[in-house]
Parts: sequence; C-alpha cells; structure tokens
Amino acid sequence: MTTAPNRLPRVIAAIHLLPSRESFRPDAQPLNKIIEHALIHAQIAYDGGVRAFYYQDVNDTPVGPYVAEHTVSHMTAIGKELRRAFPDVALGVCLMQNSGKESLEIAHAVDAQFVRIKVYVGVMVKAEGLVHGVAYEAIRTRHHLNAEHIKILADVYDRLGEPLAPIPLPEMCRQAVEFGRADGIILTGRTPEQSIRMFDEVRPLKLPVPLILGGGVSPQAMKFFVNRADHFIVHAAFIRRGLPPHNGVPVEWDVERVREIVTLAG
Repeated sequence: MTTAPNRLPRVIAAIHLLPSRESFRPDAQPLNKIIEHALIHAQIAYDGGVRAFYYQDVNDTPVGPYVAEHTVSHMTAIGKELRRAFPDVALGVCLMQNSGKESLEIAHAVDAQFVRIKVYVGVMVKAEGLVHGVAYEAIRTRHHLNAEHIKILADVYDRLGEPLAPIPLPEMCRQAVEFGRADGIILTGRTPEQSIRMFDEVRPLKLPVPLILGGGVSPQAMKFFVNRADHFIVHAAFIRRGLPPHNGVPVEWDVERVREIVTLAG
C-alpha cells in the first residue's frame, strides 16, 4: 500500500528509459542498467520537488504492431522498483505502442496512479502507420481490474502524428471526456505558440477534467502556460548537458533545473 497523493501534483516528470535489448539497438542496455538509470532520474526529480512522474520506453523503436510480452515484463519490473523506492509519489506508465489494455495492466501491477495514452479517441497517422484510439479497451480493462483509481490521461492530437480526418480540437477533447471517459486531457503543439492556441481553444469548453501541457515546457515559456495549464509534463527542461555519468549510467537531469520549473509552476 502506498501513500501516493490522490490528486496529481502540478509538475509531472517524464522518465525516458534507456533502450532495452529487445529494441535491437547497438546502445541497448540490460534491465539492471535501465532500472538504475530510471531510479537516478526519479531521485533527481524528487530532490527537486517533483512528486509525480511516469516512465516510458521511448527508446524502444521502431514500434511494433502489438505490445510484446517482453515489454510487459520489462515495464512491470521497472515500475515495481520505482514504486518501492518512491512510495509517496504519483506514479504513471506510458507505452510507446499505443495500448489501453497493457498500459492499465502494468499500472495495476506496479500500484501506479495513472497512465498516459497517446491516441485515445480517433485515428492518428504516425511513424508506425495508422494508430487507432483505445478508449474502449482501456475502460474495459480498468473495470475488470477493479482499478477505477488509475487515472487515464489522454493525448488529443499528439504532436508526433497527424489526425487521419481532423475533427476540430475542442470537439475531439469533448469526445475524449464524454465518450472515452478520460480523466485528463493532454495538449501538445509542435511549438509553444501552437500549444497556447490549443489551450485557448479548449479551455472555454470548461471540461470537468484537468488540461495538461504534454511537452515543450521551458522556464521562458512557463509565464504563458502557468494560468492556462493545470499540470505540466516535463522532460527536456530538466536536462543539463555534460553531467558526469554515475557508475557508467548517463545522467541527464539537473536538480536545480527541476527546482526552477517546480517553482515557476507554483
């Protein structure tokens, strides 16, 4: 049993995992190194004041047509270590392969509080081809797991793809909440200016769920988003180049940069 917060904190750190051996990349790492890397960055985020983070197999590309058994076991093992080390944070799961079923199953197994799903309703054209919304399987899986406490944070028009048949953004967000029963909407433009326009389009709907900035956070841009977004997902803004590795594991985040974003978010 954890003591994680019931409500999501303002800042959510996105931990990008090192590539696994099943990615067949030349820089692939064994599971113990991937876990060590995740724990190091989780600690940096925690020391900087972050009390919510999710982990994602972002380097396991190209993305396959289904979630492999390796991915489920691999992500479950990592999540259990993060939960053991940080029992009081809101923990989340995000898979590169769009999934409602496996995402919720992993989250349930590691006692996570939320999942991020990149295509929840509609159809997106992405690098891996056509990606279909998974709202039905996500809600069905959550029900069968008796895991209503796990929140579904749904991207709408993720910046890494294009909608197959664009429906106006506000209507797509409404569908994600009313049809898909999403617990939060994630908006991310390709530029800060596009993200601002997205929030200004959707905020007047007064949807009964938080609006989350899914990327592109920087100290300079925070003044434009602090009163637009309810939460901020952050990865790149925490990075400082040239940090020494730890036991051969690369270190990318700097605690002072984490503190700066947490302070600016309020």
